Amino acid sequence: MAMAGRAGSSKKPKESAPTSRTGTDEVTKKALLDATAELLSERSNLEFSQAEVGARSGMSAALVQYHFGSKHGLLAALLEYSSTHYVTQINGLADMTMSATDKLRLHVRGIVTTYTKTPYLDRLLHHLIEASPEEEARRISDFYVGRVIEFYRRLIDQGVAEGVFRRIDPVHLYFILVGTGDHLVARRRLLEPIVGSAGFDSNFARSFGDELFNIVFCGVRAEAATSGDATA
Repeated sequence: MAMAGRAGSSKKPKESAPTSRTGTDEVTKKALLDATAELLSERSNLEFSQAEVGARSGMSAALVQYHFGSKHGLLAALLEYSSTHYVTQINGLADMTMSATDKLRLHVRGIVTTYTKTPYLDRLLHHLIEASPEEEARRISDFYVGRVIEFYRRLIDQGVAEGVFRRIDPVHLYFILVGTGDHLVARRRLLEPIVGSAGFDSNFARSFGDELFNIVFCGVRAEAATSGDATA
């Protein structure tokens, strides 16, 4: 009986509630990435200190080292964090059921919006490709540049099949569109004293995106034959 009573009175230890450590870590990492993005958006270079990131985020600078390991690790995470929407848009747009003209229009607007909101993105991409080991640099280039060029290839193929685009090199289109976005960022500080910072607000991004589309579309449409088309 005693044994039975002892067995009956034994209780299973309470299971501890799952912690929210993972969720807290993600919130902290996001705050640090947002702070870094803000700092880089205000500057024309990639120079910043972990102390500045900590001060801007309201957190300890030591958390940068804890979550990202180094400044390079932080910048690599920021590239992925900042370009997620852009890459997702390209992947989705390529498979959408719509005309090549409408895809081009949406993409051009997206480029202008991306460079307006994240003016540091191209500088960051260039820096990481140059500062990373060869294998990692190739992976970055393939992921962020290669898939854009592949999207342009598919877009041009569709436009040619629909009879609205002429055959052009997708790398040329890459330099035209991405180069324009990069130039927009590079020249912004030169123009702000003339037109004011308000001249680069969301209204500007929308109107410039529409204007850029009109110019590019006039250049790629099937009727815009040039002497170079003879060898295309």
